[in-house]
Amino acid sequence: MTLTYPYTLSLRPFGVGIAFSLLANATTAQGYDFAAFQKYSDDRQGQAILIHENGKTIYEKYTNWTATTAHRLASGTKSFTGVLVALAVDDGLLSFDERLVDTITEWKGSTEREKITYRQLVGLISGLDGGGIGQVPTYEDAIKAKMTGTAGNRFHYGPNPFQAFGEALKRKLAARPAKETVEAYIQRKLLTPLGLVVKAWAKKAVGEPNLPSGAFPTAREWIKFGEMVLNNGVYNSKRIVSARNLNQLFVGTSVKPTYGVGWWLPGASSVIPRDARMAKGAGKQRLFVFPALELVIVRFGETTGAFNDDAFIAALLPSRFWNVGAGCAGTVGTPRLLGNRLPTYGKTMALQLDRIPANAVGLFFLGASKDRYLGSKLPLSLAPLGMTGCNLNISLDWSAPFKATNGAASFVLALPRNNSLPGVVGYFQALVLDKNANPAGQTVSNGLGVQVGVR
Repeated sequence: MTLTYPYTLSLRPFGVGIAFSLLANATTAQGYDFAAFQKYSDDRQGQAILIHENGKTIYEKYTNWTATTAHRLASGTKSFTGVLVALAVDDGLLSFDERLVDTITEWKGSTEREKITYRQLVGLISGLDGGGIGQVPTYEDAIKAKMTGTAGNRFHYGPNPFQAFGEALKRKLAARPAKETVEAYIQRKLLTPLGLVVKAWAKKAVGEPNLPSGAFPTAREWIKFGEMVLNNGVYNSKRIVSARNLNQLFVGTSVKPTYGVGWWLPGASSVIPRDARMAKGAGKQRLFVFPALELVIVRFGETTGAFNDDAFIAALLPSRFWNVGAGCAGTVGTPRLLGNRLPTYGKTMALQLDRIPANAVGLFFLGASKDRYLGSKLPLSLAPLGMTGCNLNISLDWSAPFKATNGAASFVLALPRNNSLPGVVGYFQALVLDKNANPAGQTVSNGLGVQVGVR
């Protein structure tokens, strides 16, 4: 079907299941519910939210906090330690699957300890007792922690493995001519290249920063770290860590699929995009990195009650519909386009069109814009085409035909579980052939805005 006014409006048919994937790669708007996101955090003693999209700040707010005040990361610090492992691999100090017994020689003679690799240790599946949360030992004491199982068979969360890694790295560095401390190594290899200022980092001994929970940066500093992760190890066009070794940190294990090497990963039942990398600390400190969405989020708080990551992200990326402009009268009323099933990725979205002739035919349109189409401002009057009182409310980018049954038609679209879909916004409008409605014999429905969400 072609409409001419004052130019040809080309209508491209789309296949069910790919339409929103096409939109995700188009220059369409991205929808975020900042108010709901902020409220969820504030209701749970939130203190800061900072969001970057494609490297730019799109939202920043502090509640009883400031942009220049450092905050404890608690176990969010573990994300730094994971990257420290990758840096040490880059540097030739160790390999992910090297056994620590080659450096922690006290472990020789212990069948269980001799099997432990760096990947298992910082992935918390080494069999080494995790220790009490918040009870951080010295590096030296950490390697003396008891064994609670065999390497690769059990996930045991806690500070001991990270401090044990610190002891191994300390010894590796001491064997080099420069004899750097772990603290100096972190500064030279990670913090200085990022331009990242950690205002305080708790230590158990000189040169031995607390690796599981000791860092205190501002939100603006921590998000630099997230940007580097988002960009596969590059920050401000400078390579910090190799993409190959960085991405080893985001591989879960059969023992604990939701944990990599110092980083949390979304579970199979989570609504969070599956490519997410997450750092989490007590008080619900959060660093979320969403590669496909090019989104990095920092959250600070001192939450004492329930906090659900799925609900938090769903507040920012809800599934929703809203009206965009009105329709025009036909012979049985003004065609009405409604959302019938929410546009949640990985599920099926449905629209309902009613108030149309019993066996009417027409087109559903999907557009990327509600503001402009082919150089003209929307809404655009269709009266010159004989469609009295009708407006084009959306751009006509893709179309699909329909035939009504009993005065109604539906449109069903399966939305893939595509990591780039959450937040994508598109617009629908329907054209209905109704020969007695006006000189053109066509009417249109209202426009309907659609945001793909995670829930």
